[in-house]
Amino acid sequence: MRMLHHSGRRLVGAVTATAAAGAMIASSLAIAGAVSSAAYAAKAQLAGRHHHLPGNSCHLANGIKHVVQIGFDNVHYYRDNPNVPSDLEMMPNLLNFIESNGTMLTNNHTPLIAHTADDLLTTATGLYGDRHGDPVANSNRSYNADGTTSLASDFTYWTGAIPNGTAAGRDTNPNMVYSPVPPATAHRTITPDKVAPAPWVPFTKAGCDVGQVATANAVLENTTPDIANLFGPNSPEAKQLAADPDSFKDAESADYVGIGVHCARHNSFCADARAVKFGQSTPSPTAVPDLLPDQPGGYHGFDMLLGHRYVAPQLGAGTPNLMHNGFQVTNSAGNLVDLNGNQISDSFVPGQGGFPGFGTINAAQTLAYGADMLENGVPVLNMYIADIHGNEDIPELTGKGGACAGLGSEAALGSGTACYIAQAQYYNQAFGTFFRRLASDGITAKNTLFVVSSDEGDHEVGANVGRAIQPTPANCDGAKVSGDTVTPDVLCTYPAGSFGELSGNINGLLTAAGNTTPFTLENDTAPEFYVTGQPSPDTSSVRSLEHLVAGLTNNNPYTGTNQTIDNFLADPTEEAILHMVNADPARTPTFAMFAKPDYFLINGSSSCGGSCVTQSTGFAYDHGAYAAEINTNYVGFAGPGVRHLGLDGNATADGPNSAGPDSGQIEVFQTHLKGPWTDETDIRPTILYVAGLRDDYVHDGRVISQIVSHPNHALRARGATFLSECYKQLNSSVGRFGAFTLAADTNSINSTSAGDSTYLGVVRALRNLEVVRDRLAIRIKNALDAAEFGNHRIRGVDAMIVGCLATIRAAHRVENHS
Repeated sequence: MRMLHHSGRRLVGAVTATAAAGAMIASSLAIAGAVSSAAYAAKAQLAGRHHHLPGNSCHLANGIKHVVQIGFDNVHYYRDNPNVPSDLEMMPNLLNFIESNGTMLTNNHTPLIAHTADDLLTTATGLYGDRHGDPVANSNRSYNADGTTSLASDFTYWTGAIPNGTAAGRDTNPNMVYSPVPPATAHRTITPDKVAPAPWVPFTKAGCDVGQVATANAVLENTTPDIANLFGPNSPEAKQLAADPDSFKDAESADYVGIGVHCARHNSFCADARAVKFGQSTPSPTAVPDLLPDQPGGYHGFDMLLGHRYVAPQLGAGTPNLMHNGFQVTNSAGNLVDLNGNQISDSFVPGQGGFPGFGTINAAQTLAYGADMLENGVPVLNMYIADIHGNEDIPELTGKGGACAGLGSEAALGSGTACYIAQAQYYNQAFGTFFRRLASDGITAKNTLFVVSSDEGDHEVGANVGRAIQPTPANCDGAKVSGDTVTPDVLCTYPAGSFGELSGNINGLLTAAGNTTPFTLENDTAPEFYVTGQPSPDTSSVRSLEHLVAGLTNNNPYTGTNQTIDNFLADPTEEAILHMVNADPARTPTFAMFAKPDYFLINGSSSCGGSCVTQSTGFAYDHGAYAAEINTNYVGFAGPGVRHLGLDGNATADGPNSAGPDSGQIEVFQTHLKGPWTDETDIRPTILYVAGLRDDYVHDGRVISQIVSHPNHALRARGATFLSECYKQLNSSVGRFGAFTLAADTNSINSTSAGDSTYLGVVRALRNLEVVRDRLAIRIKNALDAAEFGNHRIRGVDAMIVGCLATIRAAHRVENHS
């Protein structure tokens, strides 16, 4: 790792060098003029982008009849402990399916901040968080009119407002606030009142119903305010919610949250859906209008079904003991079952079928919903599956004598432990059943596009190979994998005090260090600070607080050393470079901290009453921080239109992990992995390209042309692939440009030069680079979009490559002089 905290290097001419580089780049590319958001939006709406097809059938390219997209929560391709098979390695039924029928890419990367909401929404839209609106995740803070802040979740229905309470003067803009360009450098200020484009639209316009299983923000996320907003404030559903005395509203969560189908216009799945609603005695239509008033290109006349209560009858619920091709669909009560015959229900409402909840929805449950939908005419699926690093309350494993018996719900599990291995086996079995069931329906990789990815990786906080504390026995491997079979082997154990994140009360730490600047915090491994009153980042109070944060230390039992808690700091200029600043200025943090990933930092009491850093054994898989094992993941494609390359990347044992003396201290750009360098913005355009569809906006990602069977002439042209690869290093939050600027910003924030000249100079240099980078990135992605979806030759490809490389080099020079 590059040393950042005690650099003796000074800023010498960095501003002048950066300005000169910017002028050279602008000259070579003829982009010296400002790029307006209006012009960019107009560029996005090219002629012929819409697919208006007659009838109710689903029309996709390459002979594709179905699209099955699976998004895992923190399921890893690379090993956490180098001796223990990885999560996906212990799901060979899935991994072998992808590698045998398509391509597994293992040099894929997250946006920032690497959390479920931001990552899944980036995957869904092909946009970084500054454009889809939720870069600070899984929750965020927004400034109120009086300078205080309110906390809000990023998980709302797609069109919902920020759920930030009832404080006077609070921010009332959309949660997923859209920007057609990076808002920090837009020629005109972006008004934060539009909602990001919804990802199901190209499919429903092509006649395809789109099923959603626990998918981020595409289903109801909460009973309040979602039920009133989507069904209506005087609807039977809202009356049911109001009549329920349970403060947790478990019955309504089971009925209406988590499951949905967005239907093509006039398609029967929604048009024919009827059920007896709360307070009624006869069936009535259950579909509601699918309203997207801000959708580019318009969206009118479409409906959707929301909730298990209304979707399940369309899948066979209500018919006892229903079977399909020898696979059980319902039980004797007529309720849907998972792939192992267990009733799908909320554990708090065990007497009725219903959505089981986001936190513990396991592979057998999600995949059963998916198979049911496919078998009932829903051709496009987006599905979410919980990880295996916590106890997922799987009935077969938690009962007496089970590998997970006696463990708390979602309790953290160390690599190679009994419950962890048993859950991996359970998931592997579920995928085997899923693929066999689909094959019995004639749904295979010959006619179906399968896509699998994860939101982000994790840093496993605890004993590990090469750390000061190690699991026992030293050679534990947890399991052996042979073919499609996973067999427990030498299980790992973690003695007391050797496993669990280091929970730090940052308010207590800072108070002890002498802080008097009031602030609120977005608790995280990458916590964001919101200084009360929203002062400028160069004010003395903010700079004093930053210096105190940079100086915090702790004795880390996993390293056996006293260490600084932070790795990096980012002020608003750098936050914008990293795509963490959306169009809503009330949501911009004063600064962000990327801590060493052993730590999770909270804003507790000013007095700790003991140690301000304690071990929390209930949590051990940290993400959000800037580290290779967190920011590196994978994406697999299999099906028509995809090349059969098998594994295109490193093996599971040959990637970033949480072991060794440098655990958590390696950055993405230092890993040098094999295969195409991609990030989560690339998944969306690649799916659409293969399916023959397109969005009504320009993505931040690019089509992964290296894996598509038939790239068009423009993508095969000289320089196109190299340009797209350079673009990733320029624009990705964890590419080389972002890594260099984050290091430079951290060095400058930690500086103490007279008049704060070092900090101010570096920030000016970074701001100049940000403007140059964003203008160049806009030109490149417009050119790539036109090549990908219009087969237009990329003009000026050599000049754009020169500009891209020069901009990255300029960022490196600023770091070297900071």
